Amino acid sequence: MANNFGRVVEVMVNNMSFSMDKYGMEGTIPFDNDLLPNESQIKLWNLSKDTISRIKRNDTLMVNAGYRGDIGVILHGFVAKVLTKQEGVDAVTSIYVLDSQDLSSRKVEDIAYSEGTLASYILKQMAAQLGLPIAQFELNQDYRYEEGYTASGEVTDIISKVAKDCGTSAFINKGKLYIRNLRRGADDVFALSPATGLIGSPEYFEEEKFKGYRVKSQLQYRITTASVVDLKCKDFEGRIHVRCGTHTFSRTGDFMTEAEAILP
Repeated sequence: MANNFGRVVEVMVNNMSFSMDKYGMEGTIPFDNDLLPNESQIKLWNLSKDTISRIKRNDTLMVNAGYRGDIGVILHGFVAKVLTKQEGVDAVTSIYVLDSQDLSSRKVEDIAYSEGTLASYILKQMAAQLGLPIAQFELNQDYRYEEGYTASGEVTDIISKVAKDCGTSAFINKGKLYIRNLRRGADDVFALSPATGLIGSPEYFEEEKFKGYRVKSQLQYRITTASVVDLKCKDFEGRIHVRCGTHTFSRTGDFMTEAEAILP
């Protein structure tokens, strides 16, 4: 049975590092398969006023987490706001972090593409407009716009719509752009079972287009959007593909990853 001892969390921002060994902290870090920035919340206890003043909006913030000897990145984003309030004798600083910069201002007006233009061409041009590094680019099918296409409005909306025409997901994870099928890709496979941290019994769900399981695990940085998981439990044994979830950590409370994953 994987244990909950030896928890490691390290928050890094503006050349400062905060370790859970030395600071009281907790955090909630969501991840999903769309282009809307996710907002994480990191709480740190009893920072000095000087330290708090050095954490500024748009600073890059990273969180590494796991267990001694096995840690990895669970958040790479940008500080959106910093709030400190007194709770009894403690000063609690909440840092809100977006996993990408605010992209709503990235817009285009009436860019016309000729008849027969492939979706891949449009997506690569729109991705360049966003300015995010592309981590993966693989279309389920490269849709051809026989009557042409006009791109207008928020770039993230255009990417989402064109990717959907290709039967493909588009999402941002740890500051990078992914355009790919959740069920395909050269991802590392993580074997999840009670022996490797599975908590309780996975919950089966069924939707119009998808079937899958909701799972809980001791905090696992390898589980994020599009992760491949080989799940082994009493009621099911097989491969699932993660589409969304949340990492939650604290020194003495929850230290877990919850995920919703779909069947192939």
